[in-house]
Amino acid sequence: MAIAAAFLAATLTELGHDVRRLAAPVDWAADIVITTISPTWRRLHAAAVEAGALERVVYWHHANGVPEPCGHTLAAPPSIPMHEGWPRHVVLPPSSWAVEDGGERTGRDVVVAGCGPAKGGHVALEVARLCPELSWYALRGRSSMVDQAPWRSLPNAEVADGIVAPEFFLARARVVLSPTRFDVHPLLLVEAAVRGIPVVCTDLPGTRAAAGPHAFYLPMTAPVEAWAEVVRCAMSSEPPKLELPPYRDVVARALEHMVGDRRAAA
Repeated sequence: MAIAAAFLAATLTELGHDVRRLAAPVDWAADIVITTISPTWRRLHAAAVEAGALERVVYWHHANGVPEPCGHTLAAPPSIPMHEGWPRHVVLPPSSWAVEDGGERTGRDVVVAGCGPAKGGHVALEVARLCPELSWYALRGRSSMVDQAPWRSLPNAEVADGIVAPEFFLARARVVLSPTRFDVHPLLLVEAAVRGIPVVCTDLPGTRAAAGPHAFYLPMTAPVEAWAEVVRCAMSSEPPKLELPPYRDVVARALEHMVGDRRAAA
């Protein structure tokens, strides 16, 4: 999430906007105030209501659950349906900074999206135990030391050392495994698919919206043996690269829709 917010800010700067980090008190003279972090939303919303500037506030949704619908504008991927209570909903077409960064499929590891239960780390762990011939690189995600411990005990696995930049772990990936337990717009799957890295993931609306036909999908109830079989199959597959519009274009269009429409109405 921190990487997503930082890249959004960098993209807005490249587009010629004056971007400032949110601080208290908020400068409500700005055309738009964006937050990408759920815990910030309630405080920002209350401040906007007090300042009479709610129409300028946008929740730019990347992943995890949508916060309670008490705001004005929700900007979200197409996998996120319209939520009651949000007067305005801006659809963000699927894209990623990976479209610009590019890169090739050069790794040899199975990269696991996260060690914690929300990302299906426990399922991926059992798959790793069934596939001792493969090498594994597990991202921490939102996991505890208890979640990470069994991964560290595997001789064929490595746990990421803190937060790792996408270009680093994607360079190690031969396959990305994401048996996620909840529906999100998973940026990791997009980042892999635009490089032609096979993705094995849970069949959910969010994962299909992100990766389309460029992934292997299994139901959440699939046995671990099925996951292992598909991972082995994906290791030798050569899927075409996912083609998406540049992230810069997506941001520019969304911003024009949010700010331009309001100015026209005024």
